[in-house]
Amino acid sequence: YNQIVDKKLKKNNTKFLLLYTNFFTSNNWWLNAETVGPEFLQTRQCPVTDCVITNRQDLLPSIAYFDALVFHVAEPWSQPMPNLRSPSQFYVAAILESPANTRRDLEKDVDFFNWTMTYRLDSDVLWSYGQLVENFGEEKVVDPTERAPWPPQEFQSYANQTLLGLVKNKTKMAAQFVSHCGAVSNRDQLVKKIQEFIQVDVYGKCGTMECPRGSPRCSNMLNDEYRFYFAFENSLCRDYVTEKLYNAMDNYIIPVVFGGADYAKFVPPHSVIDVQQFGTVKELTDYLRFLADNPEEYVKYFWWKEHYRITGSQPFCELCRKLHDIGTREKSQHYKDIKAWWFDGACQARAKIEF
Repeated sequence: YNQIVDKKLKKNNTKFLLLYTNFFTSNNWWLNAETVGPEFLQTRQCPVTDCVITNRQDLLPSIAYFDALVFHVAEPWSQPMPNLRSPSQFYVAAILESPANTRRDLEKDVDFFNWTMTYRLDSDVLWSYGQLVENFGEEKVVDPTERAPWPPQEFQSYANQTLLGLVKNKTKMAAQFVSHCGAVSNRDQLVKKIQEFIQVDVYGKCGTMECPRGSPRCSNMLNDEYRFYFAFENSLCRDYVTEKLYNAMDNYIIPVVFGGADYAKFVPPHSVIDVQQFGTVKELTDYLRFLADNPEEYVKYFWWKEHYRITGSQPFCELCRKLHDIGTREKSQHYKDIKAWWFDGACQARAKIEF
């Protein structure tokens, strides 16, 4: 990267992003090296790739030379604040946790950040836990978004004999993987209530069963044995939809979701079952039983797989593109009160469903 740095000092167009804090225990934010450049962004199929992302402050002669500094605001950080700030720099607040699990005191950060990089749809840079892309054509990202261009409701007439065979062989009702017990969403209590009506097998620290999450054995088990996967979030916050949902959608199992998001902004119609759309647990479990007893209806929840697929999100693609966007760079902005932006009205204390 020394050649790129030399060019930078001669005013070439490469944008330099400094990961100023760790992302939890990772000092390179789970990128595959301390410093990654255009080749890395090309492998991620980014539309703009002329960026260098690094955690090395000494890559440039001064911290003021970096185009953007990225800070992880889910937790307090031990580093001192940067001692020099260029007026043309962007300070980026990045977080994947919900407000309920934000440990940094954001009151300290008045007039500090220019951009946000979070899972919320009103962020400057969207950092979602997953996304849907088209299977064909331009392979455009269609979700998450405020308004997705879904095709006409074709699920009503959807049929698939191969899937029907798979579904008819499923023998178990529902599975949940959970390791964060006692979550503020009260999902543990909700599952206990559901278990009064149907069998739910709970895997992980908070349950009685074991299967290493993400292992092929677990995926096969979900595909082959279970009809429903409980993707219940730890907090009921706006747009907070985590990998639980996307992991389930990657398999042939219907996700049952519980969260604070409007799921219509995240998934195609008739692809998940939203707990919050039911008044009582009995109404919910009656519907799950109906689908279990009617495989032709169950299969209709997979209509979307012929059009879309799940991929990981690429926030650094978007951040690189944004830094190269002249219009964006000319428009200076900062968050006067980022604590209010992040917390105010973001989470619900109570679920809509009674339990």
